[in-house]
Parts: sequence; structure tokens; C-alpha cells
Amino acid sequence: MRVAIVDDEVQERETMRSYLERFATETGNAIEADLYPSGDALLAEYKLVYDIILFDIDMPGTNGIETARKVREQDEGVTILFVTNIAQYAINAFEVEAVDYIIKPVEFYDFAMKFRRAVKKAAQRSDRDLLLDTVDGHVRVAIPDITYVEGFDHYLVYHIRSTKGGPDTEHQIRGNMRDHEAMLKPYGFCRTHRSYLVNAARIDVIHANDLIVAGTEIPIGRSYKRDLMQDYFRSVRG
Repeated sequence: MRVAIVDDEVQERETMRSYLERFATETGNAIEADLYPSGDALLAEYKLVYDIILFDIDMPGTNGIETARKVREQDEGVTILFVTNIAQYAINAFEVEAVDYIIKPVEFYDFAMKFRRAVKKAAQRSDRDLLLDTVDGHVRVAIPDITYVEGFDHYLVYHIRSTKGGPDTEHQIRGNMRDHEAMLKPYGFCRTHRSYLVNAARIDVIHANDLIVAGTEIPIGRSYKRDLMQDYFRSVRG
């Protein structure tokens, strides 16, 4: 999950970065953060790569609300969370469909509660995609199309079945299961076995020792079953 932090104060940016690192450690999510000293700096190089943007509101130049409006013109799906020391400004946050706002000074537990909401909303984006560094080059895939990931000694295989009726595909990449589990967990993926990670939304049925995902039988390791069931109901049932 990729997050942008936009704040004109260095200490505030570093505080938000440290909170993101703590949140990632406590939840097992993989989070990459980019820091910007102003809204203008973000707009100057904006790319459609962010899941969540943390905006300060009161900044020199283009303020946070106006920056968010301009971002919305390019990116309708990105999740926006405001961090401000002026409560009345936060009312305008909902004009740009912000998920919430946090009043400074920010305590970690308040941050974690509201950032968790932002993560949940970002994970619901149906158009979210992932850039895979495969052995054949970079390939962009839609996250909802990933049915499961299979792990081998020195590489992984992503199994793809298009939700729009396209052909099934497989992509071989270098990497380890632990890193990819952390990357995909916010999007509703569950570990079922030391060698398998599945998209909970694509699970057809769960048996005692295996499950069916997109028509494929996947084993359930004994040590993974409890966490699997918790993750499955959290992802699918909310």
C-alpha cells in the first residue's frame, strides 16, 4: 500500500511517517510512504500510484483542500484523510469525499483508528491494480483478478482470472511469500498454507483441510487455519 504525506512542517511529516511504520508493524501491512512539503510539490509530480493521501489543510501556496480538489480531477478513487490543527477547516474535507479528518496534535491511537478506516476504504477500490516485476518484464494486473499466489523455493506464481471474462494467466516473479502477504493483506488476501495466499473474495467454499478458490483446490495448513478463518470473515463479512 502506497501513502503520500503532505505537510509543510518537517516534524509533522516525520511524525506521520513514524505512525505509519508503527501501524504497519502492528497490523502486518506493507506500507510505503512518500513525503511532500506542500500541495504544490505533490501536484507537480502527481501519479496514479497512491492508495491513501494524508493532507495537512493549512499550508502555504495551494492549501490542502484545494490540492485535494485538484487531485480529485485526476484520481477519483484515491482515499483522502486530512490532518489539521483548525477544526472548522475540516468541515470542507467532505467536499472532496475525504474518509475522515484528524485534529492536531495527533496521538497514535486516534491516528490508527482513523487510518484503519482509510485502509479499509482504499482496499475496496475495484479498479486498483498492481505492478508485478515478472521474469518477462513488468506486468500490471487488477487486484480483484488475482485468485491466488503460489510459492516455490525461489519464486512465486500469481494466478490471474479476469473478473471481466478474459483468459486465465500466470505470472512468475522473484520474491518471497512473506513480503507479498504483507503487500496483499490490506486487499483481503489470506494465507492458507506456507505455499499459498488466496483472494478471500474469490473463495468458493472452505472445507476442513482445503478450500476452493476460482475452481482450484488449495490446501489449508493446520497452523494457518485459525488465522485464515478470522481473516476470511473479516474480509468478506466485514
